[in-house]
Amino acid sequence: MTKFVYSGPSWAAQSFDTLDGNETNTTNLLELWGLQDIAINTSERGSNFNIQYDKFVDSNLPVIYVSCETLAVFDSDTRYTKSYTDDWYKLWDMRSEVNKANMDKLSKLDNPVAVIGAHTDVSDVPDNVTIIDSSWQNFLRQEAGLDAGYNWGCEILHRHMMLGNFIDFYKNNLLLSKSSKFIIDRIQTQFVIWEKLQQHNLFFGAHPNTRGNELYAKHTKDKVLNFLGL
Repeated sequence: MTKFVYSGPSWAAQSFDTLDGNETNTTNLLELWGLQDIAINTSERGSNFNIQYDKFVDSNLPVIYVSCETLAVFDSDTRYTKSYTDDWYKLWDMRSEVNKANMDKLSKLDNPVAVIGAHTDVSDVPDNVTIIDSSWQNFLRQEAGLDAGYNWGCEILHRHMMLGNFIDFYKNNLLLSKSSKFIIDRIQTQFVIWEKLQQHNLFFGAHPNTRGNELYAKHTKDKVLNFLGL
């Protein structure tokens, strides 16, 4: 009998032991929790909040949403980055507002919803949405002996910058912007963290590897079962 919807991006869909993740022996949190037989699995690579929300908005089942990077909703039109080259702080503020709107949409569903911070940490979560864990990445950072911090899917914005013809005016705009150091540091800091996690055999590229999935599944399983009443 189906008990819940398991939702999310590539982080929810599979482990990555190679950069492209095309290996045949992948796993994911759902399988490691041992709950794949009672779930509708809507997770998929290349997904975003809007795509996933549309998959479960009409369901009457509880939902466990493994978070997508907030800016992934702009994958279909990356030109938005051009609007922020003079003030990257405004882009970060916009990202925060989109995240708040996403969390608000989850809170207005009639069915119970739980979130797991994955590709990005979860924040601004309304009281009626259960937080199973706010940051998979901080769990892995702790396993690696690293300090905790805010984590996000930096490779999404990095890719959007490139795809949005950003390179054409990179030298003229980005390096002259007073806020350029802010966004460059945000991106670079996250990439450095991921490299350190990979060195500790917890990550590969921009995703948790098999070991990173196995450890986190153990860390979250009891809270998942409690949320589902199992």
